[in-house]
Parts: sequence; structure tokens; C-alpha cells
Amino acid sequence: MIFFLLCAYNEARNIVEVINKIRNIFYHYNYQIVVVNDGSTDETLQVLEEVKNSDLTIISHSQNLGLGAAMRTGLDYIMKVINFKNDVVVTMDADNTHPVEITKFMLEKFSSGAHLVIASRYCPGGKQYGVEFYRKLLSFVARVVLSILFPYHNLRDYTSGYRMYSGEILKLLMLRYGKNFITQKTFAVQLELLIKLLMFKPNLYEVPLNLEYYKKYGKSKLKIIKNVLAYIILIFQLKLSS
Repeated sequence: MIFFLLCAYNEARNIVEVINKIRNIFYHYNYQIVVVNDGSTDETLQVLEEVKNSDLTIISHSQNLGLGAAMRTGLDYIMKVINFKNDVVVTMDADNTHPVEITKFMLEKFSSGAHLVIASRYCPGGKQYGVEFYRKLLSFVARVVLSILFPYHNLRDYTSGYRMYSGEILKLLMLRYGKNFITQKTFAVQLELLIKLLMFKPNLYEVPLNLEYYKKYGKSKLKIIKNVLAYIILIFQLKLSS
């Protein structure tokens, strides 16, 4: 089973297209789409209900709690139904910037023994389209700093949210950290999960990601200053605990 986890906040204009792409590409696979509607104030919940089918589970927060809380809600649900030995969880953005077809290449890595596969902007073949210069610069600086502080074989993109986790590695994460497997509320959750998983020495691979930011409708949910501060604090916490 492939579990697709989409965390959505005000993505009414984007998320249905993502869901339809998953359905069109993976119709002959055993899959389930789990959407966490994180307190959207637009028509996100309405459009989700309109396309709901047996392959779609919708979980809603009554108010916006942040990406970290949405990830936690979604993973809490999936961990109750996943087959830890054979199933995988794919996390991807709900704003249509992550090409769904890349998941097939990630599955190939999983079949070869990978525990964690990252769709990477920085491995050979990876590119970014429509991303503002300052965001590219921040991402580049973060990559350089993190590669020095947390080096790991095959790892170049530390903050990409487009990932495939094996059920096996997620089980280890839950056993080790329990309810504290996610503590971050911001986009820093992606780094938190990654660094915590690295302690288990997973077989990690990257596949090239062509980030298509120009396909996104609506404003970015990323609050630059808030998230930069969250990353800095988290990095210190992770280094101290390592």
C-alpha cells in the first residue's frame, strides 16, 4: 500500500488537481490518499468532499495549527493502519508544485532496499522553476550548513517535503520517540523528521525533483523569519541531543 499524505491549508485551487494526478497515475496500484485539512478558511474542505471516494480520507483541524501539527495528525492516523513491513508513506505538497510521477522512481528505490527516498532539488537532474531568488538563496545556505552539521551518504536536500518513508523506518521512529516523534509546528518539521531518522542509519536515496513552483495558485504559506528562527533553534537542539 502507498499512503499519500497531503497537508492542506487554503489549497482549494490546487489540491483537486494533485488528487486527480495521483488517481490517474496510480490507478492500478494499491494506494490511499490521506488529506489533513489544517483549518482552511477557503473552500478546501468543500472541494475535498466533492471528490471524496473510497481512496480518500479527510481529516480536519478546526483551526490552522501549522504544518508540523498537520503532519503529526496524518502520520498518527496512518500508523494505525499501515503494514510496517510492506507499506510506504509519501509526503508531498498539496499545492501542485511536486510532480506526482516522481513517486514511481521513488518506488523503484524502495524495491531496491531503500528506507527513505527524497525527491531532491540538488541531486543531478534536480531543478527549481518559478522560485524567487531570495528563497533559492536561503535554501542553498541551509543546504550548505546542514551538510556540514549532519553529513550523510547520498543526502543533499535536507528540507524537501517530497519524501517516501518505509513503514519499517517509521516504526523505529515511533518506538524511539513515542508521542514526541514530531515537536515542531512550522516547516522545520521536515528537518526534524529527517535528522531523527538518520540516527537509525537508513538506506537513503535521492531522485531528481523538478520543483514546479509556477504551477501554484495563491500565496506561499512560508513565513520566512518565523521559519528561519525555528530552524536555528531546532538545529541547536538536534546537535545537543546527538
